[in-house]
Amino acid sequence: MADNEHFPFTCGPRGTPSGRYAALRENEPLGEVRVPSGDTVRIATRYEDVSMVLTDPRFSRDLNYPGAPRMYPGYTLTESPGTLIGMDPPEHTRLRRLMSGTFTPRQVNGWRPRLRRLAEDLADRLPEEFDFVADYAFPLPVQVICEVMGVPGIDFERVRRWSETLLSTSSLSKEEKAVSAMEFGAYCAEVIAEHRGAPGDGLLTAMIEARDGTDQLTEVEPVRMTLSLFLAGHETTGSIMGRIAVRLLDPRDHYERLVADPGLIPRATEELFRVEVPGDTLTIRVATEDVNLPSGTVRRGEGVIASFVGANSDPAVFPSPEVMDIERTFTQSHMSLGRGPHYCLGANLARAEVQEFIGAMVRRMPGLALAVPADTIAWTSGISVNRPLAVLVRKSATPR
Repeated sequence: MADNEHFPFTCGPRGTPSGRYAALRENEPLGEVRVPSGDTVRIATRYEDVSMVLTDPRFSRDLNYPGAPRMYPGYTLTESPGTLIGMDPPEHTRLRRLMSGTFTPRQVNGWRPRLRRLAEDLADRLPEEFDFVADYAFPLPVQVICEVMGVPGIDFERVRRWSETLLSTSSLSKEEKAVSAMEFGAYCAEVIAEHRGAPGDGLLTAMIEARDGTDQLTEVEPVRMTLSLFLAGHETTGSIMGRIAVRLLDPRDHYERLVADPGLIPRATEELFRVEVPGDTLTIRVATEDVNLPSGTVRRGEGVIASFVGANSDPAVFPSPEVMDIERTFTQSHMSLGRGPHYCLGANLARAEVQEFIGAMVRRMPGLALAVPADTIAWTSGISVNRPLAVLVRKSATPR
């Protein structure tokens, strides 16, 4: 195996997909890669293969057995027992059923006025020049998740530190990751305990009261769900927002079109989700028996990465996939929110949040522009999400 088959691949300029995805898709659509744990697994890079891996019940997310392939050494949230993303049916089905009423389109639409108010209020408070990542892309999702969960506030600095540790691909020790996980879990338990004494109308109350007949969440399950929501609710969304800023502001053509016609925002959001997925290095699935995929056979016991990045840039499904087209017509959906049983539980919220985020940008900051050349922006390394570290912008575009 060549050195360049170590995964995750190094991204191209401005976080664009590595050329390795296209090469594998063309020559080895189920090729092998070595992941940070040292294990070797398959990687599916064609849309049809990825779709089947995500939906076929013969691919398991339960990696809690001796010798199971792991993405990272030590503790990882996505591979730990008891988390929704690391479960198979029937346990997974039970939790999804109990949580199914929390993110319905109707409920999320009811949250939209609050999402819009938060996005616009934050935009209005920003100075003329600011760091889009630190001052807008990450604070906004934190405010949203607090509002939606019905929690008045969280210790943002500690949550950020725990998140970065749990998402790190660097050589942090097992002990460091385990300590962060325990501290994060204990903090979530404290938040829930405080909320039980003064319940409100947010998502946390809905989780505490979630029932299906006589079945309900156990004491530990709301803690795990809360931890996952804090993590996904700010890290993933904030990373996408940071990437969107770079994409829309250099060149500014797309941004100016959205300023002129905000009605394009829903369609533009889907295209931005497709091209700006911040990574696909979180999960491995294991074949429980030999499975014939469109591009070949995965043997029993082999691990597979279903690459969202690879699927989203498959030219067989998305013509000219390297081109961002905010009016693209989707005949098949992108994979950024997953598919099948593990389809993102908060997908409706994620879409609404990003739509309202872009809407607030174009309404409140129509002249928004980069304050530095896009090619000088530094991007993350050593973490499983790929995003810009800082994006300096100004509210009023001025000629350089």
